[in-house]
Amino acid sequence: MQYDECIKDCDQAVERGRELRADFKMISRALTRKGTALVKLAKSSKDFDIAIETFQKALTEHRNPDTLKKLNEAEKAKKELEQQEYYDPKLADEEREKGMISIIMSSPVPAGGGSLSTIVL
Repeated sequence: MQYDECIKDCDQAVERGRELRADFKMISRALTRKGTALVKLAKSSKDFDIAIETFQKALTEHRNPDTLKKLNEAEKAKKELEQQEYYDPKLADEEREKGMISIIMSSPVPAGGGSLSTIVL
């Protein structure tokens, strides 16, 4: 995997750059490349979280318009993917089940000694 190697190389570059007290711009560039590789590997909306966090770290090192643009694009792609996942019928059924279970678990048991099945009805 080409992107996996890129991520490892960028991690090493950041670590080595900090050891050698390299310019913040160089560290930011390595973090931006890592974030770009993470975006390319992202398959779900949760995968974008790591990439977004990496872009934010890059921006704390050096405020670069290119990095800011990539951060905004990653956030937009994450939001679009979340909406697609939300409309996925399989995921919707799973979330509905989770919601029903949490409602049942948070409901108080009737004082008359009723069973749990009376709550569900």
